[in-house]
Order: sequence, then structure tokens, then C-alpha cells
Amino acid sequence: MKKINFLVLFFMFSMIFTSCEDFSTDLEPAFEQDPTPREAVTENTAQGIFKGWYQTVNNVFDTGGPGLAFTTMADMGTCSWGNLAMKDLSSEPRVAWNNATTYGNKDATEGFFNACYTLLADCNALLAKLKNEGSSTYDDPARVEALARFGQAAFVGTIALTFDRVWVSNEDGPMFDGEAVSPNEALAVALENLDKAIAIAENNSFTLDSDFINGTTLSSAEFAQFLNTYAARLMVNMPRNASQANSVDWARVLAYTEKGLTYDLKVTSDGWTTWYSEWAIMSVYPGWLRVDMRVINLMDPNTIDYWTSSNPTIAPSTSVDNRLATDFEYLDGQSFKADRGLYHYSSYRFSRYDAVAQDSDWTGAFNEMLQAENEVYKAEAYLRLNMLDKAAGVLNAPTNARKVRGGLADVPENAIAIADAIHYEISVELFATGMGLGFFEMRRKDLLQKGTLLHFPIPGSALEAAGIPNYTFGGTTGVAGEDYSNGGWR
Repeated sequence: MKKINFLVLFFMFSMIFTSCEDFSTDLEPAFEQDPTPREAVTENTAQGIFKGWYQTVNNVFDTGGPGLAFTTMADMGTCSWGNLAMKDLSSEPRVAWNNATTYGNKDATEGFFNACYTLLADCNALLAKLKNEGSSTYDDPARVEALARFGQAAFVGTIALTFDRVWVSNEDGPMFDGEAVSPNEALAVALENLDKAIAIAENNSFTLDSDFINGTTLSSAEFAQFLNTYAARLMVNMPRNASQANSVDWARVLAYTEKGLTYDLKVTSDGWTTWYSEWAIMSVYPGWLRVDMRVINLMDPNTIDYWTSSNPTIAPSTSVDNRLATDFEYLDGQSFKADRGLYHYSSYRFSRYDAVAQDSDWTGAFNEMLQAENEVYKAEAYLRLNMLDKAAGVLNAPTNARKVRGGLADVPENAIAIADAIHYEISVELFATGMGLGFFEMRRKDLLQKGTLLHFPIPGSALEAAGIPNYTFGGTTGVAGEDYSNGGWR
């Protein structure tokens, strides 16, 4: 791919977004040599880093994002509505992503891509200011650095999870001579920054209160736990296929999870004003996404996993898993149009978060990262390291969600049974938490339907600005097994 000048990219992003202190799109900030001048960042910039990350990855309508499309592409949720490419990318047979600058659903990637790089520039400027002006620059330099290092890792890591190439920068400027690198190369940089953030959080004492994470207060030690699980999340979900997943450094994943979450990280919505997980809200909002029948079939194998009948109703499912009753609502009809594909039909919606969504006027606390997520990564690390007793032990622990909430029987010390249980928990317990987790799970296990793109191309607007020919993936476009799926759960 042709080299894209890094500052050209940042200039384009700066004309779309201001810093994470102000997401208004009607301002055009002065642009000098640096994408975000050191003089422009303050302690308040650091305060907004988690919010900037949270809103960027979870948004779908304001700045755009792939959360809903990822869900339907993965056959985790289903929806035939055209918004944010949900229908286009979950159509059967699968088709290539439309990367034209005129495409009506381009915001599924464009605004998301721009926001990640704009916020990365803020993090870099915070660290450059600390490096050049010293620790007296900030009231709590350790907290600022820990947050900025997290931001560097999170925005680079998010781009790497989503797109085929990544332009990486830090407080010293563009890395890799300004060339785009592979997702795995970007992952290495992200993990290096996370390790720095973890060390700072573990060796200092500071607090992140509701000004940093709405409705939540974390000590520096608790923040370190989140950072460890986030590192495991990036490592586990980066592979594009099963072969790459086999090559993950699972011992390193295990090390992160052993210091990972012992609590559920919740973020409180504020009435759909400035703090809200929009893709998760639309995953539970009546009339929008439903749960794909593939997931219901995991809970009740006697239920169909794929809808082919024109009959809009099937009998309610039953399951030994208590969560079918607590987290899923049976529906006796369809709201989707039959002529858009019967495969969109489903008899269930996800209801677990109803009480913290519409029942609370959108002011409840959504789960962003569950302790259960850390536990499935730990169990898989043990499995991959051939420590079956320990893998089963994690899943069978009396505090594990599959036991506490599901009431399920113990998983035997059998590799296939353990792998199945891990996949099950990611599909059921982690539903509507962690944008893209379902897609990344299906991707790394070669379970995405044939032709499903495995990552997005760089948005057409960025390519056009840099004078690079447009390209795309999906359907039969790209390299099979690397750019689009040649596997499939069916």
C-alpha cells in the first residue's frame, strides 16, 4: 500500500473533530506542526480520555461506528434495518463492503476511524508535554501518564482490531517512518503502552472518580486490573483466523488475566446525553436488534439455529441455563420484512439490560467489561497451554457467571467441552458488552459466514485525501481467510 503522510491524515482528522474535551464538529481548530499542540492539552484533557474512548467505540449514530454491523455480521444479533450497514453486511450471500465516499452508511467506519486518530493525538500531546516540561506540568502526573498511555494503547488497538492497516504514533511523532503497519505490529506497540500504564497504576496511588468514568470510582489498583484485562482483550481478539489465534502468546494472556478484573466495570448512562453505549442500547431497544437464532440454539439445541420458514412464530425455547429466562425475552411475531431475508427472523430479544436502559430513562449502569470476560480469557489461556484442569477450574468456580447466573453443570476436563463452554459464555454472558467481542470471537475461530469481511479497509475518505486508490474486502474481494472468511459456523 502506498505510504500515507501521517500529518496529512491528522490534519484531515483535526478538521473533523476537536480534542476529547469538545466533540463539537462545527469548530475548525488551528493546525500547526503538531496535530494537537502541547499548549492545547491540560489536566482536563486527561480527564476525558476514558470518556473519549468509551464514546468512540460505543457510538453508532453521532460520530459513527461499526458496533451494530459487527453484531449482525457475527450472527450474534440480527436486524434487517439499513442503518449503519447492518443489513448490507449481514445479507446472504455476503457482499463486499462499499468503501465509496458517497456510500450512505460510510459512517460505520469513517467517523470512528477519524475519532480514534484525533483522540490519539490528544494522548500523544499530553505525554509530549510531560516529557518536555516535566512532572510539575500536571497536578497528578502519574494519573495523567497512566491515562494517556491507556489512550495510546486503546486508540491504536481499536484501529488494529477493526482495520487492515494502522498508522501508529506516540509522543515523539509518527512511528515506523510514517508507514502503515499490520494489526499485529500495532498490537505490539499497544501492549508496550499498556505495560507502562499498568506499572504506573500499580506503583502509584490515585483515584479515577465519576469525572473520569461516569458513575464509577476506581483506585489506581483497580484501574490496573482493568488495564490487564484490556490487554488480554486486545491479544485474544486480534487474530483474523484460527491459525493466527493458535500463534497468540497465550502465556502472556494468562499473565494479564491473573492480574485482571475482580469486579464488573460499569459505566452509568446520563439520559443519552454525553455518556451512553449506543450500540449496546440499540442491541436491547425493542424493535431494533434481536438475538440471532444461532445463539438461542446454543442454549436450547432443540430450537432452530437458522430461520427458513415463512411462519413468523415458533414455540418458546427451554434451557437448563437460567439466563434464557432472565436475559432473553420471547416474542411471538416478527418486525422485520420477509422480503429482506427470512434469515433475519428471530423469536428473541436481549432483555438483560432493560432495567438500566429504558426502565431507568437511560440513566442506568451498563456493563462495559465484565469479570466474566477476564475469566473466559484465562480459561482459554489455560486450555491453549494444555492445562485442562485449571481451565475447567476457572469455568466451574462457584463465583463464575455460568454457575451463579446460569446454574449450569460443571464442565469436564475435556478440551472440546472447555472450548465449547468458552464460546458459549462469550456468546451468552458477554452479549452486548465490549463492542465487537462477538464478531472478534467468530472471526478468530473461522466461524463467520463465508464471504464476511474479516476487517474493514481504510475509509474511502482517508484514501481519497491521500491520493490512494480505493480498495475493499468481503464477498470474494481480498485474500480468502485473511481479508474475508472462507469458513463459517453453518
